[in-house]
Amino acid sequence: MARWLVILAGGRGERFWPLSRMMHPKQFLALVGSESMLRTTRDRVRTLIDDDHTWVVTGQDYVDKVRENLPSIPTGQILGEPVGRNTAPSIAWAASSIAAVDPDGVMVVLPSDHMIRHTEKFRLLVGEAMEQAEARGGFYTFGIVPNHPETGYGYIEQDGEGSNPRVQRVARFVEKPPLEQAEAMVQSGRYYWNSGMFVFPIPEFLAAVDTYLPTLSQGLHVIGKEPESLDQIFPELPQVSVDHGILEKVASMYVLRADIGWDDVGTFAALARLLPRNGEMNAARGHAVFVDSENVTAISEGPVVSCIGVKDLVVVATQDAVLILSPDRAQDVRQVVQALKEGRHEHLL
Repeated sequence: MARWLVILAGGRGERFWPLSRMMHPKQFLALVGSESMLRTTRDRVRTLIDDDHTWVVTGQDYVDKVRENLPSIPTGQILGEPVGRNTAPSIAWAASSIAAVDPDGVMVVLPSDHMIRHTEKFRLLVGEAMEQAEARGGFYTFGIVPNHPETGYGYIEQDGEGSNPRVQRVARFVEKPPLEQAEAMVQSGRYYWNSGMFVFPIPEFLAAVDTYLPTLSQGLHVIGKEPESLDQIFPELPQVSVDHGILEKVASMYVLRADIGWDDVGTFAALARLLPRNGEMNAARGHAVFVDSENVTAISEGPVVSCIGVKDLVVVATQDAVLILSPDRAQDVRQVVQALKEGRHEHLL
């Protein structure tokens, strides 16, 4: 029984336009630190799982970029999806591919675009989850200790029972709640943010796919027997998240309390929280000048960004585009991307 790592690296990163483009999306950017988010994700657990036991699921357009970022991973272990079908098909495709060489392995699933400040704590938790999965089976996730009532995340409720206080049974998953409900859940102390990171035995996961998503299982069986059918079969697979399609339904679902300095860095507002600030609460990545300005985040890939007499803004400048954003509208960057899809396509590439 070996241990395997699967990295999910197929997102488009539309909320990070204009830094993130269709051919160079978020997971390949060095948003935090000097390495790409994909590379940082791989390095985070390098001491636990080697490159020969690492797989990446990405879009067909990004296979070469994954190879550039992670040249030590065997080429055949980079799976290129012809279209995105959410996380259940991505994870199940990787699991079935690994099962062909190791039907009894344990699998760790990590998104490619998260930040974790306390990496040693995280490695210890991943190690514990793998040990639990090997010893008693079951499905494991990492529940992020919430520090505010975030409405943009899903939540996990733990049932408060179990002999190991660090590993609790999951009572239920909760979709992104309204503010009042989120406040009550955070105050209760029973809820965690859903990190989207998982550990499970591969045969147990594939059995759950057979039970709860039989059309997915059947489609992957065809792809396994006839790899040339990928472009035809994959777009017909059910478009569903692994949480909703499988994990919400299994009986043996557990959560490990993870106080690890986690952030999914999902928007420019999230990135702004991570950048160091001066006395006027201004932050810069790249060359910026602030005059009589407060709580401004300036991110530049070249041009000098100059801010005079403004406050509470995010300004992003690339060689061919500028975004000026109110932080509370960070989710709406996708509306700009959609407008560009209807016109100036070159600014999306």
